[in-house]
Amino acid sequence: MTRVVISGASGNIGSALVPALLASGHHPVALARRPPREADGAEWVRADLSTPDGQQALTRALRGADAYVHLAWPLQPMRRPGLLHDRGPRMLLPCVAAALEAGVGKVVHLSSVAAYAPGSGGERVDETWPLEGAADSPYARGKVLGERRLDVLARSRSALDRVAVLRPCLVGQRRAGAQMARYGLPAVLAATRAVRHLPWVPRADGFALQMVHSDDVARAVVASIEQDASGPFNLAGEGTLGGREIARALGARPVRLPRGLPRLAAAAAWHTHLGPLDPTWVDMAAQAPLMVTGRARSVLGWRPEHPAVDVLREVVDGMRSGAGGASAALRPAGSDSEARGWTSLGSVARRSMT
Repeated sequence: MTRVVISGASGNIGSALVPALLASGHHPVALARRPPREADGAEWVRADLSTPDGQQALTRALRGADAYVHLAWPLQPMRRPGLLHDRGPRMLLPCVAAALEAGVGKVVHLSSVAAYAPGSGGERVDETWPLEGAADSPYARGKVLGERRLDVLARSRSALDRVAVLRPCLVGQRRAGAQMARYGLPAVLAATRAVRHLPWVPRADGFALQMVHSDDVARAVVASIEQDASGPFNLAGEGTLGGREIARALGARPVRLPRGLPRLAAAAAWHTHLGPLDPTWVDMAAQAPLMVTGRARSVLGWRPEHPAVDVLREVVDGMRSGAGGASAALRPAGSDSEARGWTSLGSVARRSMT
C-alpha cells in the first residue's frame, strides 16, 4: 500500500483525489487547515503549513511516505496579496524540500495553465510553451514563481526525475459550486443564487475556454504516482467553451459585447468593493492559451472522462443549488449564509480563512 501525503486536501481537487487514492488501494494522509468532520477512510491531519507547527506536522506525516502531492494554494482572499503569497509560492518550497529530505520517491505539484504566457489566435500549446503568465495577475505570477523555484530546488537535489508538475485549466465539479459562487460573485448574488435567473451572458468573438473535471485531475495525479512519471503535464477536458456554450449551460441568451466590457464590469465591481473577483482573472481567461494534452495521454495513459461542456453544466448546477462537500472549504451555501458572512466577516476577498 502506497502512503501518499496530500497538502491542501480539503479543496476542489483534494476532495476528488482522496477517494481516488482510496479506490486505487493507496493510503492517503490528508493535511488541511480545517479537515472535514466526517471520516472518509483517509488519515486527516490538521495543519496550517504557513506556520512552524504546520511544517512540523508535515514533517511527521512524511515519515515513511512514498509520495507527496502539493495542492495547497489559496485563491482567496484576493485583497490580501501578501497572505496569498505566503500560502502559495512561498509555502511551496519548504514543503517540497521536506518531502525530498524525507526520501519521498514522488512529488506532484499542481500548477495551472495560468503559468503559461498568453496565447494568440487560438494556438494550441504543449508543455514547452513559455512560463510567463498574465503580466498583471498575482495568481499567474505566483504559479510561475512556484514552478521556477521548484525547478531550481529539484535540480539542486538532482531530483528532477522525482517531480511531476500538472498544469490543469479551470477545474470544476458540482460540489465546488457554492465555493466558486463565493469566490466569483458578490455576496448578495451568491446568496440569492442569481445564476438561476441570468437573462443573457456576454459573448466576445474569439473567446474560448477549457475546463477539466476534478475527478479527471485526480486520476492524473494517481497515474503520475503509480507510473513514477516526471516533468510537466497539461490537463484539459475535450472541447472548448465559447459564449454560446456558456449561455446554453446557463439557459441564457448570448449577447455580443465589446471584448473589453466584461473586464470593465469586473473591475468596477472590484474597485467599489462589491465583488470578490480580482479583474485580472478575466484577463487570464481571455489570454490563456488552449492546451494540448498529448503528453498526459501518452505518458500517463490519461484520458479525460468529462467533456468541458459537461463540466460547465455540472458547475452551474452546483452554483444554482449551493452544492458543497464535507469540508469547510467546500461548505454548501445556506439560504442566507453568504450575505450573513459578508455582514459579520466582510468580503471573502478580505478574510484570512475562506
